[in-house]
Amino acid sequence: MDWNEDTLSAAEEMAAVFESLGVRYLLGGSMAASVWSEPRFTRDIDMVADLTQQHVATFLEALSDRWYADEVLIRDAISQRSSFNVIRFQRMVKVDVFVPPREGHHAAKWSRAHAVKLSAQSTRTVSTTSAEDMLLQKLVWFRDGGEVSELQWRDVTALMRTLREDLDWNYVRDWADRLMLRELLERASTTARI
Repeated sequence: MDWNEDTLSAAEEMAAVFESLGVRYLLGGSMAASVWSEPRFTRDIDMVADLTQQHVATFLEALSDRWYADEVLIRDAISQRSSFNVIRFQRMVKVDVFVPPREGHHAAKWSRAHAVKLSAQSTRTVSTTSAEDMLLQKLVWFRDGGEVSELQWRDVTALMRTLREDLDWNYVRDWADRLMLRELLERASTTARI
């Protein structure tokens, strides 16, 4: 993957912060989708992190003066299991951090994570959402966005075309049924010619 150097270093730095705190995390969004299939430009980095209120002080301390972070927004996101962002001052790279629900499909993602190097020059691995979970999440975002996002649909079909039989289709179909995504999955399969 030929990431922009600033994006790559910010993702790796944020991963190191979560690891230093013992917080489970996953690289997600378009950056993770690009790990598994066709790369595409993304302005922001998406990460999922199982933060608790007890992590906030040490999280802010670990970000130090290199990152902008709002303690109130972070605490609110943890309480509501929603999202917040932090911005690295160097080159103004933004990381959107999602604090996921502890049940359902989100809970299943942790055990399926993959440690990957984001580039040939990387000296560390980053915990990344599995291809199957990325495919399902992209379908959720496409549906929840009114089924109009060409970027989400492109990511879905690119994952399917690139990985084909390497995907765990039993897992994908099972969760597609549970998440009421089967019709979209079938439509994407037709579009991707799977």
